[in-house]
Amino acid sequence: MINTPVTITGRIVSDSVYIDRKDKLDGVLRIRVASSRSYKQGDKWHNVDKVFINVEAWGQLGINSHISLKPGVAVMVQGFLYTNEWEVSSADPNAEKPEKRQEIRMRATSIGIDMNNYVVGFKESKPSAYNNPEGVEIPADNTEDYPNVSAKYTTKPEQSATSTEPAEEPEPEENRELAMAGASQGGTDKAPF
Repeated sequence: MINTPVTITGRIVSDSVYIDRKDKLDGVLRIRVASSRSYKQGDKWHNVDKVFINVEAWGQLGINSHISLKPGVAVMVQGFLYTNEWEVSSADPNAEKPEKRQEIRMRATSIGIDMNNYVVGFKESKPSAYNNPEGVEIPADNTEDYPNVSAKYTTKPEQSATSTEPAEEPEPEENRELAMAGASQGGTDKAPF
């Protein structure tokens, strides 16, 4: 059976918790998101079909989300649902087997702020793109407290400062935009939008 990605919208209802792995190569962010369907009856709003889901985000997504998101923020989360299972000691002293527990979790692939509710400034975590609308506070860039997850995925070594080889030319803006949109570079393909 194929695990299809799902998207939920809701508000963060817990403090975010960031947990490093023991090897310090990665870490996971854990938040809880509440979602419901709302309707208005007379002058009063009602929330029905409530769902609370525990969300986890790994790698740079987890780091950026931990720095940027707070309880109460409206978010859109895309990812995959899975069942986390574990065993605990039974409260019954006569029980021979431990009790099995489980919960549905979402492993996030994307987390975004719901722009219906906010004006947002941003700062890219790797390149130098930056937007700070007037009156919007950008979170402090304190990534030194987190694992260097980009090193885990780097396949070619960094160019040393003493290298005599010329640095690579930056790619043209048009090719960069096509690459970000998912189109191939080098051909005459147009961006798929």
